Amino acid sequence: MRTLLLWMTSMLLTVACFAQYTDYLGAGQAQGITFKSSDPNADGLKAVDGTGYEQELQGASRFLATATLGYTIEDVQKVAEMGIPAWIEEQLDAPPSLYTDMVLELAQVWRANCVEVLDEQQCRQLFRNTPAQFRTAWWDRVMKGADQLRQRVAMALSEIIVVSDQSNLQFFAQGLSTFYDILSRNAFGNYEDILNEVSINMAMGFYLTHLNNPPTDTIANIRPDENYAREIMQLFTIGLHELNNDGSRKIGADGRWIPTYDNNDIKGLAKVFTGLGGSALSGVRPGAPRFGQDYRQLSFTEPMRMYEQYHEPGEKHIIGGYTIPAGQTGMEDIREAINVLFNHPNVGPFLALRLIQRLVKSNPTPGYIDRVASVFNDNGSGERGDLAAVVQAILSDEEAYACYWINGFGNGMLRAPTLRYTQMMRGLKAEAPSEIFHNSGDSFKDFTDHFVLSAPTVFNFYTPDYSPDADFALYEFVGPEYQILNSSTSSNYVNFMLFALMRNYINRVDPNANLGNYLNGPNFRNFDRQRRQYEAELTDPLWLSLGDRPNQLVDYLDLLMANGAMSDDLKDRIVSSIQTSGLFTPAEAAHYALFLTMIDPDYVILK
Repeated sequence: MRTLLLWMTSMLLTVACFAQYTDYLGAGQAQGITFKSSDPNADGLKAVDGTGYEQELQGASRFLATATLGYTIEDVQKVAEMGIPAWIEEQLDAPPSLYTDMVLELAQVWRANCVEVLDEQQCRQLFRNTPAQFRTAWWDRVMKGADQLRQRVAMALSEIIVVSDQSNLQFFAQGLSTFYDILSRNAFGNYEDILNEVSINMAMGFYLTHLNNPPTDTIANIRPDENYAREIMQLFTIGLHELNNDGSRKIGADGRWIPTYDNNDIKGLAKVFTGLGGSALSGVRPGAPRFGQDYRQLSFTEPMRMYEQYHEPGEKHIIGGYTIPAGQTGMEDIREAINVLFNHPNVGPFLALRLIQRLVKSNPTPGYIDRVASVFNDNGSGERGDLAAVVQAILSDEEAYACYWINGFGNGMLRAPTLRYTQMMRGLKAEAPSEIFHNSGDSFKDFTDHFVLSAPTVFNFYTPDYSPDADFALYEFVGPEYQILNSSTSSNYVNFMLFALMRNYINRVDPNANLGNYLNGPNFRNFDRQRRQYEAELTDPLWLSLGDRPNQLVDYLDLLMANGAMSDDLKDRIVSSIQTSGLFTPAEAAHYALFLTMIDPDYVILK
């Protein structure tokens, strides 16, 4: 494992970035120059006279790798032509992709398919609710949505403010989608609004156990549940220690880090989050909801409501010695407590670090964090918590794109497995016959331990300060994504890509898999017809057309997938393996070259 980590992180890569200059060797002076290319079908002179100069395209590709879940060659050309600021503005105006309506539609579609081979009662049991419905809705939006920046930010937020289907939420796809809709809808809104909405979201209330949270009853020895109170501080807003605006920890007079809160603060805040219960029934039973009702009988698409008689009365003492006065309604208490947390000076640097890590790089400098946190503190118009301004600051900072940063020692990040997969699917234009792009992502999640809303705990898949080995620690570097990289997930990722690209398995995850035990005889043909509708293939015509020109093929994959970071050694190895095998059709060669790209550090590491 140690050897693998060193191999994947010690590569010295020459990568593309947006040019800081416009001159280059031979610009306008091609007379008398002879240039031979290793590719007999290529015009080698273009490398000298400047017409083949692709640094702006490579820079656009790298930018899109930080700002989207996936992009095509046309997207690269568009950014190169219009520039980053204009592209970001266009994305900020794009309407948000939402998921709950799609989940409801999928439930109907899958049940309709089911009743073609089984009776209605069996189908109600099989397709009552599964996480595959949310995951498929997510994939459909990824493949078809125009709001790619919003989708990337929503995914980043979902790894900071966490709920997970690795719990009984797996049976509440509508709850997962309703939660994710909050992140998508508010990805360019205000962070305080997100905190208010997720605090009364049913999925969050269930996951962090403040749904049906009772007030203090000393006689019955009942105390308010402290789970959400602890995590909204530690994981969603202020962290464990007081921070300077550049993310460094403050040092107290005793030479120690200064805690942001203590156990009494947790107990005081826990009293705030009492009295919340379901606001609507799921339709299983008639009547009105009540406090304490079993979660299985409640609708997860509606927010929790406050039951005042079950809300802790009196003053609540929370962080910083702040006192929430007695006599307010329960919702007034919640909004005031969240406002206190939101205005804590830690929130800017706390969130800045985590968003930079999810979008751009694992080890931002204190200056980078400080600049982004300052925008969180004030967007220039006196507004605190403006996420649109924060995202613009992250992606437009020179540390995110300038050549002298990109090539710097310790720069970059390990691409999360799901981001590698979505780039392949969008970049190479995966298409399926069905109107809905069906993909539950189950196999990929099982192979890589990574998929949206599938973290093992509320601490996410990886923590922001995870350092994978002594070499990282020596230089005080972190590598969060390495926390899920091990001998199993690394080999499984290679195996998944091998099956996906060399055995036409890129999307063969059947939403009707539960039918398998019931199908036999003539029913199998009907089932097989349905399954083929969900299978997808990569259709990018330019990529497929280059299968018999391996030198140009690897240049194309370098630009589209590796952002110009592909080494000459990797290119030579791919070309040589294609040319010497003599076994590949052009389409097979295109898939094989993509497979080798997908598993190589030149792609897996974003520099």
